[in-house]
Amino acid sequence: MKEIEIYKSPDNQIELLVNLEKDSVWLNRQQLIVLFDRDIKTIGKHINNVFAENELIKNSVVAKFATTAEDGKTYQVEHYNLDVIISVGYRVKSKRGTQFRQWATQRLKDYLVKGYAINEKRLKETQTRFRELKQAVALLEKVNSIKELSGNEAQGLLKVLNEFTTALDILDQYDHQTLKIRKSKSKEVFRISYKEANKAIEGLKNKFGGSALFGKEKDKSFKSSLDGIYQTFDGKDL
Repeated sequence: MKEIEIYKSPDNQIELLVNLEKDSVWLNRQQLIVLFDRDIKTIGKHINNVFAENELIKNSVVAKFATTAEDGKTYQVEHYNLDVIISVGYRVKSKRGTQFRQWATQRLKDYLVKGYAINEKRLKETQTRFRELKQAVALLEKVNSIKELSGNEAQGLLKVLNEFTTALDILDQYDHQTLKIRKSKSKEVFRISYKEANKAIEGLKNKFGGSALFGKEKDKSFKSSLDGIYQTFDGKDL
């Protein structure tokens, strides 16, 4: 999760755009010059000393972020995390460094709490999907106990269950930002309408017990989902 925070010094003399990423805050060298009111040579010397004295391991506290320069172009610029910022602050004996550290610590606390809340929400959603999967398996077992299924019926139920679990996998990939869209080579051979879909669901409902809960719509999202499958833009399928 990457965010940008605006830091303003208590005297309102400094305003910096601060990157929040990898559980830390990050400033580039030009921002350190502004924060500590020192020239680039001094800041560079202190940064080099931090690594030369093995106070910090460079690979773990330095990262390159895309930054838009005054010429409008985007460059990969080295940024230094809070550990480096604090170390440089001690070396230049800057009160501003202490103020920034206090601000950054509070921002990181808020940031981590927010991240925890998002992860907790995703965990609950995953648990809900797992329960739905268990209910689908239970339904399959119940149907099988009520009547002896023909080969075609059993195959149909297994296909529905397989597609359901595939959908869960896709949602999980989307949540973890690992979903990859692959182009399909198959051509559309059938386009189902909302009316036809409801008719098919009604047929399944009658076949498997006639429960009042089976296929019951809570809103119009099912129709919207069907329409979304066949969306086009500029004459091309989306």
